[in-house]
Amino acid sequence: MSGEMTIERLYAEFLQSAGICTDTRKAVAGTIFFAIRGDRFDGNAFVEEALGKGCRLAVTDRSDLAGRDGVALVRSSLDMLQQLARHHRRVKAPDLLAVTGSNGKTTTKELIAAILSKKFRVLSTSGNLNNHIGVPLTLLGLRDEQMAVIEMGANHAGEIRKLAEIAEPGTGLITNVGKAHLEGFGSLEGVLRAKGELYEFLAGTGGMAFVDGSDPLLMKKSEETGVKRMVVGPRGDLPVVCRIVKQDPFLEMEVETGRGEPFRVETNLVGGYNLQNILYAVALGIHFGISPALIREAVAGYRPQNLRSQLIGEGRNRILLDAYNANPTSMREAIGGLLQFAPHPRMLVLGDMAEMGDASEQEHRELVKWIGTLPVDLTLLVGKIFSGVCGPTPGVRDPSSGVDHSSTSVDPSSGVHGPSGSGFDPSSRVDPSSEIDPSTPVIVFGDTGEVERWLRSERPRGYHVLVKGSRIMGLEKLIPLLTG
Repeated sequence: MSGEMTIERLYAEFLQSAGICTDTRKAVAGTIFFAIRGDRFDGNAFVEEALGKGCRLAVTDRSDLAGRDGVALVRSSLDMLQQLARHHRRVKAPDLLAVTGSNGKTTTKELIAAILSKKFRVLSTSGNLNNHIGVPLTLLGLRDEQMAVIEMGANHAGEIRKLAEIAEPGTGLITNVGKAHLEGFGSLEGVLRAKGELYEFLAGTGGMAFVDGSDPLLMKKSEETGVKRMVVGPRGDLPVVCRIVKQDPFLEMEVETGRGEPFRVETNLVGGYNLQNILYAVALGIHFGISPALIREAVAGYRPQNLRSQLIGEGRNRILLDAYNANPTSMREAIGGLLQFAPHPRMLVLGDMAEMGDASEQEHRELVKWIGTLPVDLTLLVGKIFSGVCGPTPGVRDPSSGVDHSSTSVDPSSGVHGPSGSGFDPSSRVDPSSEIDPSTPVIVFGDTGEVERWLRSERPRGYHVLVKGSRIMGLEKLIPLLTG
């Protein structure tokens, strides 16, 4: 195509296309391919392949590719993708809610979307498409939806602001602020500033933030930005209160809204850390006029996927799989969740926490020290960082250095596998505040391959297991070895 592509011309092409793609492996005839440059790839190298697969148009920022049939030259393919998404969002004009935070973004987003879908046509972020490419791709999926629930992730300052400028939310919420992505944010204060960019955007555009009244960090940040807010909590604008009434293992909640009788909500979620996610979702539902009956139905029908808080009950062990991401805050919440619902014997399979920057060694060391105080029967630590900080730790065993595996042998007659001689009662529940015997096995593995070999050899049985680590660790590969 001759001349540099304008947003108006590109939007006209988009309306006639079969959609957008940035990966030629997913390209189909009639789509528009955006050649995006990344740290490890350059989409411009795949322009010919995209056209060969029948793409309607290939958008490139490499001048030597211009002039060919089906090629549109722009100054920046990424910028044009983002501009196109914002333009389309303005044309479709749904009510748009942005969700960000250190932990619980995806679960909160999906619960909100499930509840709002009982009354409205809703588009929500698919999977984890929550970055500078994923958010535009999500927005370009808008058709006739009345509402959109958009998840926004970040690991550096300025990214939430940029995503907000693309999506232009009218409302938003921050789930919480924790020690996540410290490599990019530097500190907890840096995380708060970065997440607070959503409040700043809403304040500057007349939007509104939903804020958990029990979170002092978010209350203070929302006050500082001057954003119009709806405070969620017993003394807030949305006086919604959620209480856990049962956990066996799934949470059952009693909800008070200040507007009628309390009602029960059954869930397929485990762990008290999901309380806040449910609170926000219920509060948003009440705010947008969803009845308690429909809220109950929506929450009860939601089942977590994508390696997030998935309970796997079949097989040799009962497993809580939460291996999509990990940081010091979410690690402690997930471990606490296991202790809340799972009797002995308990096992932790924990992988390295990525993107922790200069705080990495200290945070891993503090986590290991804390685990040593807990009523856990066996802990498997996986990864180079854990290996580095645990080498000289008393009581920590290296599987490659002649560990006595008989200390975790299986008694075939009992059907339960645990530390021999530990004297635990498989049906008992222990006060999480009590201290466990420091001789309880902690075994360190350099990578998932090492722990895979150990699991094939030892075949632990009868445990309640938490499997959690950063996505890069790939701990989900261990599930067949824990269940089969």
